[in-house]
Amino acid sequence: MDAKYEPLQGSRLQNHRFSNIKKLTALLSAGLAFSSLIWYAGSSRNVTSADSVRCGSIEPVSPDFDKSIELIFRDPDFRQKSLERFSGAIRVPTEIQDTNPQPGDDLDYYKTFFKFHDYLEDTFPLVHQHLKREKVNSVALLYTWNGSDPSLEPLLLTAHQDVVPVNPTTVDDWTYPPFSGHYDNETDFVWGRGSVDCKNLLIGELEAVEQLLKDDFKPQRSVILAFGFDEESSGLLGAHDLGEFLYERYGDNGIYAIVDEGGGIVPIDKNVYVAAPITAEKGYVDVEIIVHGTGGHSSVPPDHTTIGVAASLITLLESNPFDPTFTAENPFYGFLTCAAEHNSQLPKDWKKAILDAPFDTKQRHKLISLVSAERPLRDLLRTSQAVDIVKGGIKANALPEVTSFLVNHRIDINSSVKETLERDLGFVKKIAEEFNYGVVFEGQEVIPSTNLGYIEVLSQKTLEPAPRSPVSGSKVWDLFAGTIQNVFKNGHFKDEPDTEFYVTESLISGNTDTRYYWRLTENIYRFQAVIVDENLMRTIHSVNEHISLSSHLSTVAFIYEYIINVNEKA
Repeated sequence: MDAKYEPLQGSRLQNHRFSNIKKLTALLSAGLAFSSLIWYAGSSRNVTSADSVRCGSIEPVSPDFDKSIELIFRDPDFRQKSLERFSGAIRVPTEIQDTNPQPGDDLDYYKTFFKFHDYLEDTFPLVHQHLKREKVNSVALLYTWNGSDPSLEPLLLTAHQDVVPVNPTTVDDWTYPPFSGHYDNETDFVWGRGSVDCKNLLIGELEAVEQLLKDDFKPQRSVILAFGFDEESSGLLGAHDLGEFLYERYGDNGIYAIVDEGGGIVPIDKNVYVAAPITAEKGYVDVEIIVHGTGGHSSVPPDHTTIGVAASLITLLESNPFDPTFTAENPFYGFLTCAAEHNSQLPKDWKKAILDAPFDTKQRHKLISLVSAERPLRDLLRTSQAVDIVKGGIKANALPEVTSFLVNHRIDINSSVKETLERDLGFVKKIAEEFNYGVVFEGQEVIPSTNLGYIEVLSQKTLEPAPRSPVSGSKVWDLFAGTIQNVFKNGHFKDEPDTEFYVTESLISGNTDTRYYWRLTENIYRFQAVIVDENLMRTIHSVNEHISLSSHLSTVAFIYEYIINVNEKA
């Protein structure tokens, strides 16, 4: 009998169960930045039975105009030229810092980006010949491919030019230099900073348009490419200005749909893959808490310095994480559903908890408990909190008059900025009463200051959870998801007929540049057509960032097909 069919007993059964959960958790964790969790897009959300299939296949949408699909996937010459275009983009180090000047104040600061602009102009001659290129805030790029029917809302494809900096102390840890764009033929990997986040998408969009122009494709619906330059520092200079510029030009809901960086393709079992475009994002708020006290000589200290009070408050916050919430509306639930229905190794207790959770209170609590026990997954059911910056004290023999710390929150989709702030304020009041301090919240006195001092609470960079993009019952989604189904089932996996492929929506813990585009359309789909694995996710923003060339070609093919489908079938 083959070992894989050998019955498991005793401790071996427990170890096998533990291994399966850890493997599942690793898969889910690997997809967090791209495709944290999934809901089957083609089914109703009114779940009434654990026996109904909720993660099923959808109908692929194939374009009539398909001159170059096979070329993109399988032509050796196109593959080599695509590699050269992609590698060359990685070799331009468009690093961005946390704090950056306005281009108008220091244009030389962005000189590397201008080199990147020159590279794009040289590499994509047809794009620059036939599309109108505009620069917004000097560095952001906006390309417009005018369609023949101006009454049709344009399609907006986005990405960002910038990459996170490479830590100089880690350069020697890279297998290949971080800005080499090196290709390893044995592994099919393209190495370098920005290869995944997200020059793959930016170059893929330009390659697709360049090929369509070469194929003499004539769009009816205009196609817009928008590339910000500071997404990694919140997009306030790039995407923010692009969003305002586009809004002035197209107005409320003036865009057909938006595609930006986001979800990928997650393997959930042998020969089983799930595509997970992101249709929602958690909210965001930084809460700065400042303990104002009195100074003096350290030889005659009070019972608690401002640092001690701050430490007590930090301890209280960290000892009381936000409560998890569960609803079947959370896209996170969808991936669990797909795993329960298509992962053959998932333990029965997990499977039952997942499938029965929407209508069984006991199983709902069990699901929350199971997920909350897994660190990579737990924050998809709750608002997260992380104390990231602490400042206090300047000298050993001087009492710290002021101590501050910053708490970063990613807000649950079922919550709000207001609810998050009120919860933090509640703990601040508790500590203030314990240590006889006053409280000031957003400039308003909540508890009068005492002779010991007061605790101040300020919010920064507030962002409500993103509006949910329509899925079930949406023709825009059906066309988008059907294109993904066709590109992968009948393209990427064409030679693997036994592969099962599903398309769903998902949730992300972080935020993208799409926060500045909400007014333009409700149809925002954050998706990169790449295969997500543990190694890929571990290297984003870190040492040895890399992506397979075959995934890059799939990105090109997806954008190529989607532009055609939007023109032919929307």
